[in-house]
Amino acid sequence: ETKAIEQRKVSGQDRINRNIEREVRMKNSILKAMLAAVIVLVALIGRPLLAAASRAEKISFTYTFVGYTNLDPGTCDPSTYLPYAGDPACVLYSGSQFTLAGDLVGTELEEDSDVGWPDGSYSSTGYGMYTGTLKGHGTGSFVALDYDGYTAPPPNGVETGTLRIVNGTGTGDLVGISGSGSFAGPLPVPAKMTVKFPRNH
Repeated sequence: ETKAIEQRKVSGQDRINRNIEREVRMKNSILKAMLAAVIVLVALIGRPLLAAASRAEKISFTYTFVGYTNLDPGTCDPSTYLPYAGDPACVLYSGSQFTLAGDLVGTELEEDSDVGWPDGSYSSTGYGMYTGTLKGHGTGSFVALDYDGYTAPPPNGVETGTLRIVNGTGTGDLVGISGSGSFAGPLPVPAKMTVKFPRNH
């Protein structure tokens, strides 16, 4: 009888062990299926993310002043485009055309709001329409914000400022372009930018 009891205990333990093994196998199968599903999901989601990723590249070019397309003295003295005697500053509006050379070859049409200072210097903010050919990418156009602009008084005349391409304004071969940069120097003013395009550009 003792042996029979022991045999039943062994048999019962065997059933428990087999049940545990089946449960472990089942859980492993479920985990493997879940892992496979996650891998597929990551692959599907990752494709558009990779397609949307962009690469950055540095470009440089120069501005050469061609002439004014518009010049409104605003609150400035129209004979000097500087503040009237005794005024701390004045505001004027200017439209200018530049030619571009370097990695970007073409033209820029710029519209600025300027602050004139008694010492002959100017601060400016505006937008520019850039049209031309960008090395390695083709021909098109884009709009860039020009801010923190400063033109030193004569005879120095050094111009400095910050540039940022307005997203969504690229046309032609330059669709999707984005980026920012700066310019500094006397005419022809050198500029440097870091631009990006969609990876599938």
